[in-house]
Amino acid sequence: MKLDNYFRKYVEKLGYIDLKEGASYELLGDLPLPIYMDDMKKGLMTGEMANKINLDLILEGMLINIGADQDFIHNYEYINVLNHYLEDITNFSSSRAIRVMDEDYEKALLLLRGGYILNPLDKYNSYNYARLLWPMAYREEIKEKDDFVREALRILQELISSNEDFAIAYYELGNIYTNLGEYLKARNYYNNALRRTDVEAAKEEVRDKLREINDNAEIEEALYYIGKGNYNEAIIKLTGILSQHKRADAYYYLGVSYQNLGQYENSIMAFRNGLNEGADFREAYNDYAISLYMNREVEKALTIIQEGLKKYPEDPRLTYNKIQINLSLGNLAQAKKDIDSLLTYDDLTEEILRNLNILKNQFNI
Repeated sequence: MKLDNYFRKYVEKLGYIDLKEGASYELLGDLPLPIYMDDMKKGLMTGEMANKINLDLILEGMLINIGADQDFIHNYEYINVLNHYLEDITNFSSSRAIRVMDEDYEKALLLLRGGYILNPLDKYNSYNYARLLWPMAYREEIKEKDDFVREALRILQELISSNEDFAIAYYELGNIYTNLGEYLKARNYYNNALRRTDVEAAKEEVRDKLREINDNAEIEEALYYIGKGNYNEAIIKLTGILSQHKRADAYYYLGVSYQNLGQYENSIMAFRNGLNEGADFREAYNDYAISLYMNREVEKALTIIQEGLKKYPEDPRLTYNKIQINLSLGNLAQAKKDIDSLLTYDDLTEEILRNLNILKNQFNI
């Protein structure tokens, strides 16, 4: 697994010590004992490790070693030691990880990973491991981004499959899907968390999340309806959003819905509102111009296309539509100039290229 390869590098964060002869801890005598290097440095600086061994740090080091490399040569012996000295290994890994989470995220993650490898059925340790795992995907230096998210999703989904009332797993799935921009899934998991939560403070936290993503979820649902050609349902969703908040993207998709129904005046109004609210992207100018053109407001359509081209001067679709509008207005010289320019682009679609040649032949330019 790619994650196994990623975590293996953390073995370098461990140092190994040998017990002095006559030390009282059984099972440890013949083993190289791993200690997290930062803990070793602290112990040496404070003098804590000068004359005695700190067993908890050794046990943490063994868990970290297993979390970093589950095929490490001494893991079998480390597992025996952990089982001998700890009543509940995953309780130890979770409590130790939570204690250091804020100051040393990687150490906490390794402790939880070690606990998860030894007992993936412990729901709290597994939840905490997944909770720390997926944000690693957003670190700049990480190459295995999808693997971190995919593994966290797998762990959490297995948790709710075997523990269907485990509210915090649903909540974390909501957080992941929110970050992925999949708001309908996020809303579904947050709602599941809310139904399974009895603590009022926790409920309010989930409600806050739902309030944050609700408009995005409604827009995602509207896009689903648009994709299915169900424009009336999309309009209901989008007008509902806009009755509460003036959002540029909601106005834009409302314009798209009206345009597909042939209601050009309504679409013109929606696109204009979208631009006023900051829908400053090429599709907004292009679709706005199309609605104006279809509503026989050709000069206004040309003005909007030109505004779009000021911001996106090399957009093929905007230029192509400008050519069509100029041809309809009889501006053949300008259309020819734009055709010649557009034919120099390297990224033209086959459709645009074919249509340009048709226009050249049709208008003899």
